[in-house]
Amino acid sequence: MYSICTAGHVNHGKTSLVKELTGVNTDRLKEEKKRGLSIEIGFAKYPLSKNLYASIIDTPGHESFVRNMISGAHAVDLVILVVAANEGIKPQTIEHLNILRLLSINEIILVITKTDLVDKKTIDKLRNELDGFLSKNIKNFNILELSIKNKTGIENLKKIILEKYNLSKKDFSKPARLSIDRVFSLEGKGTIITGTLIGSKITKDSSLEITPDFKEIKIKGLESFNTKMEEINPGSRASINIQNMDISDIKKGEIVSEKGFIVRSKLIYINLKKINEIKNNSEISFHTGTQKSIGSIKHIKNSSVAKIYLRNKISFLVGDKFIIRNNNGTVGGGEIIFYEQVIDENKLTNFQPNDFNIFSIILDQMNVLSINQTKKYLGKNIKYLQNFVKKHKEFYLFNGNSYITKTEYLKIEAKKLYEDVKIYHKKFPLRNGIPISKLNERVEKNILIETLVKNNFISIKDGFIQKQSFTPQPSANDLQLINKYILYLESNNFMPPTDNKLSSEIMTYLINNNLIIKCSNNVFYTQKVYEKLKKEVLIIESKFKKINIDLIRDNLGLSRKYCLAILDKLEEEKIVSRTKN
Repeated sequence: MYSICTAGHVNHGKTSLVKELTGVNTDRLKEEKKRGLSIEIGFAKYPLSKNLYASIIDTPGHESFVRNMISGAHAVDLVILVVAANEGIKPQTIEHLNILRLLSINEIILVITKTDLVDKKTIDKLRNELDGFLSKNIKNFNILELSIKNKTGIENLKKIILEKYNLSKKDFSKPARLSIDRVFSLEGKGTIITGTLIGSKITKDSSLEITPDFKEIKIKGLESFNTKMEEINPGSRASINIQNMDISDIKKGEIVSEKGFIVRSKLIYINLKKINEIKNNSEISFHTGTQKSIGSIKHIKNSSVAKIYLRNKISFLVGDKFIIRNNNGTVGGGEIIFYEQVIDENKLTNFQPNDFNIFSIILDQMNVLSINQTKKYLGKNIKYLQNFVKKHKEFYLFNGNSYITKTEYLKIEAKKLYEDVKIYHKKFPLRNGIPISKLNERVEKNILIETLVKNNFISIKDGFIQKQSFTPQPSANDLQLINKYILYLESNNFMPPTDNKLSSEIMTYLINNNLIIKCSNNVFYTQKVYEKLKKEVLIIESKFKKINIDLIRDNLGLSRKYCLAILDKLEEEKIVSRTKN
């Protein structure tokens, strides 16, 4: 659904204009009706055409209620900026326009209201003034004149709204979410939250969580403008009936979102656009969505990036727009780009904040990210992230598109690992290679191995990482010792001595290459003798329908130590199994 917001100075006719367009008086509070001005944001459903609607958010114009105006305008497609012909440009006109510019809202219809109160010359002068005022700040704007009293200009406004809608494009790269602007309870229904849905659509089956505790919410029902809905599209007003939370558990300003996207932090890096000078380390009021927190600002040298320290944690999505205010009113705004400490802040000098550069800095710090981690760092959905990475050769997507790293990091680390394998072979020439189990269990090690195997640099054999076509090679001296030991074992047949004098390296080599068989009690057999002994034991087992130490001892003349060694080995190979004792 298309989302429209009003803006402008107090008593310039915003609420009256919304009522003229929709038939709804958005001033719902007694105080609003008594004072004749809007305090809270109001909402109305506007028919663009048959079966096609927009939601209109009516924001307060009085200086005291600028925070509520920011809440209303933070995620809309179009703004109707109202200026009364009899008063012209006022302080809140300027501040509201600055807020819209800082929030990157570039589709504006400027409506000159109350034209019945002044002559044409006054209107023309104001129109020229407004044209010059807007052209410096806004990309796409229209100016039109309107009188609710005389019923002139209304149809032209409706026509332009429809034209703006037809040219609009939605960004579906972000998750479904809404900033809560109302929380209440209805008898028979329970807890209800409302907000303007942005990002993607939601259904009753959507998996959503709510800040600050990221508790999963169970949706009982969905409504938009008092109409029950099976699904709600972005841009629409959404009313969510929650069945597993009490009204006291939810605060206005918190966020409902798809799982795994929203961040809570006191530390924020921002891309800052300034209207007025903001002193370094000065106190500020930070507004994003429907939230506000007091904090301080630190400017990064030679950069549009600044660092914000907040007193209280706020919930947000990376990429969210914000407004900064102080005693002088609105002084700046922009976009949230990081939520963790940037280790090397020198990289932020002359920094151009876009997804590529933001992602590069994150990966410089993290090296490897899961796709679920990346959702939080960029504030975008998985489909967007996977397509984004595939478009840029500087990044590498792996492990079933579940992890991301920098291609350059991958090359450097793969080279290091390959060198480690070569050094290992040189140091331990008799070993098959580095046991995979001994490598760091971090996921990047797996991708490094995968990459080197794919490019035929290394191979994996029996759980060992080794150079391609590597074969352990004993030295001439080692080979002499090995041959002597093999003969020594075979000459003693089924009861070889256990006083082995070979190094552990040589013994491991013999075992790994099946040249000797290791049994319990420090007993070793050559492969040839072991097969012969196993055959003899199985003949005994076949004859007596069982096998034990006594039968082996009596039939083969072996001591208890060797009887136990062969039985343990046969049990290990699952050829025999132990019963009772």
